[in-house]
Amino acid sequence: MKIIKNISLKKYTTIKIGGKAKIIYFPETHNEIKDLGPIIQKKDTLILGNGSNIAFKDKGYDGDLVCFKKLRKSLSLIGTGNIYASAGVSCARFAKFAYRNEIPGFEFLNGIPGTIGGALRMNAGAFGHEAWDNVAYVTIVNKKGELVKLHRSKFDFSYRKVSMKKILAFIDVYFKINKKTKFKPGLLEKYNKDRKNSQPINQWSSGCIFKNPKKNISASALIDDLGGEKRKYGGIYISNKHCNYFINDGSGSCSDLEKLINIIKKEIYKKHKINLEKEICIY
Repeated sequence: MKIIKNISLKKYTTIKIGGKAKIIYFPETHNEIKDLGPIIQKKDTLILGNGSNIAFKDKGYDGDLVCFKKLRKSLSLIGTGNIYASAGVSCARFAKFAYRNEIPGFEFLNGIPGTIGGALRMNAGAFGHEAWDNVAYVTIVNKKGELVKLHRSKFDFSYRKVSMKKILAFIDVYFKINKKTKFKPGLLEKYNKDRKNSQPINQWSSGCIFKNPKKNISASALIDDLGGEKRKYGGIYISNKHCNYFINDGSGSCSDLEKLINIIKKEIYKKHKINLEKEICIY
């Protein structure tokens, strides 16, 4: 198992900010995850995937980090009713795999900048679909460092939220194939085109900063309504394509990000009496 000490966390987040990590463990197998049981049980241990939807403060992180980037990635059809994926498989790879096999319902995952494990953790979604729509079973790491297989009925999930009281991370998942849904040729390409037209692709961001406050009210629209005066702080600026994406211009810091978040939250509340909730996790 690879172990790295005193390394910049910028390398491990998609927004490329943060100080140094005290130590990062990189398990490659399930047995190595079990070996990390005593580490995983610590209250300040964090599990990392692809690094989207997360940022670290400029002072760094003193707790232990366990990164699943090197965990063996597996993706396969199980009979005719399920798709198996390990947590480290990227959402894009999974979506394309399902699409090539003419399995509908997963096209929306293609543009989500993270892994299947991360998508499950936050119930990621797009185009009216969410990660937990077709989950059958998952294997998780509990707070004792044990690997346990659980049915979807053991979880409470809602918009960008999954109950994680006794769970630290997802290891793999079995998705059920909905045979009542018709496969639509060209849908993946349509979603790709829509994303390229409406989202800042290939820029340093964490994904959406805020959750949408209501189904019919988007955080992006509320931010856009503020106008152009408060769209930048230090090296972090708000994307013109999608106002819920905050971009690092290369010189940004976590302090810049937090200050811009607080400015936007304050202005939105002042104008609309809506208290925006962060989607990004900052440690």
